[in-house]
Amino acid sequence: MHKLRRNRLLGLALLVVAAVVCPAQVTFTEYPVPTTSSYLNEGITTGPDGNLWFIEGNGIKIARMTPAGVVTGQFTVPSLGIYGNGSGAGSITAGPDGNLWFTEYFANKIGRITPAGVITEFPIPSGGIYGNGTFPASITAGPDGNLWFTQYLGNGIGKITPAGVITEFPVPSGGIYGAFLITAGPDGNLWFTECRCSSGASGPMNIGRITTAGVITEFLVPTSGSAPYGITAGPDGNIWFTEATPNKIGRITPAGVITEFPGPAGSGLAQITTGPDGNLWFTEYTGNKLGRITPAGTITEFPVPTASAMGGITTGPDGNLWLVETTAKNIVKVSLATVYNVCLLYDPTKAAKSGSTIPIKLQLCDGSGNNLSSPSITVHAVSITQTSSLISGPVEDSGNANPDNGFRFDSTLGTTGGYIFNLSTKGLTTGTYNLNFTVTGDSAVHAAPFQVK
Repeated sequence: MHKLRRNRLLGLALLVVAAVVCPAQVTFTEYPVPTTSSYLNEGITTGPDGNLWFIEGNGIKIARMTPAGVVTGQFTVPSLGIYGNGSGAGSITAGPDGNLWFTEYFANKIGRITPAGVITEFPIPSGGIYGNGTFPASITAGPDGNLWFTQYLGNGIGKITPAGVITEFPVPSGGIYGAFLITAGPDGNLWFTECRCSSGASGPMNIGRITTAGVITEFLVPTSGSAPYGITAGPDGNIWFTEATPNKIGRITPAGVITEFPGPAGSGLAQITTGPDGNLWFTEYTGNKLGRITPAGTITEFPVPTASAMGGITTGPDGNLWLVETTAKNIVKVSLATVYNVCLLYDPTKAAKSGSTIPIKLQLCDGSGNNLSSPSITVHAVSITQTSSLISGPVEDSGNANPDNGFRFDSTLGTTGGYIFNLSTKGLTTGTYNLNFTVTGDSAVHAAPFQVK
């Protein structure tokens, strides 16, 4: 057995893996949409009625689909927009009032639709930089009982009450283009991407934060020329976002500290959401793949059955992921294989001195945190990955306490038992790492983070 030693990092660079294709881990079911438009818009969400709601091309219709894949309603949006061929409805979310709310970027309006399909539109007061609209791009429910939306053309954030009263807040930097997609954060604020996605647009690429009082703070994305796009609250208490160029996944803490992870080359990263398995899932606009990234930064890709640009993604009312194949005109259900959640029994932020032993203690849990650990379930360590570089290397335990790199079941861990791996850190440089491992009956590769000082 070899360790990930300082003098072997150059050789280990050959083991860098940006993405791994493991198609057996998920099952795709595609449901064609009966629409006359040439494509589907990106928006999709779970409604308060237990159905999926999505938008048909150019924002002409709002559609309702059951978790069985049956379209039970297509509701025409009244406005035709500045080009006369659709309102440009693009983003949709469940509101706090039991209705769905959506943006209309060509009509410069915010729309509300009841579960029965009754639509009401609310004009945005300002006319945008050219007088033909602020291009409301994305909308989400806020922690204050209101809806919050971005204004791409004019670079602002809007708030609309369930009664339809709109307030607008200008974003400090970025010129006339900017605020793009938005999400409610874990800290009680709203977070949004600033994407200069139009031809001729320029300005700093930021992640923005706005309080419910309207105070905006911007955080510069480290990579020059980045195009922040999708954004979501993560399972780890941070906010996660995609960078359409240069294909990176970003993580930002509520305090504004940004970490970037290299994404799959040539994939055109689009939207991102937290999945039911405790990982982040993202769509690829040009890569014909669905991506998964763990909170520790490990990326896996899954080819979709039909080649298509992909857009919106959400967790459905049935506990599956649902996404939009925009050009193939399919709504896709993504069923995950049986996946254990990992409950750590140690502090992953406490750095150990290089050369010491870290007792990696954990339990296998269900989605509610209930312990599923058992002596009959084999947990096997497979590799160590340095998260900053994605360089991987083999594992060695301390003193042969874990023969063949198997975790040892210990009935005294926690209250009902768990697993332990005595990990040797000899030769590891300062940094953050993952101990990657597999579990019997689970096709996913899990990760236990640790730090070396």
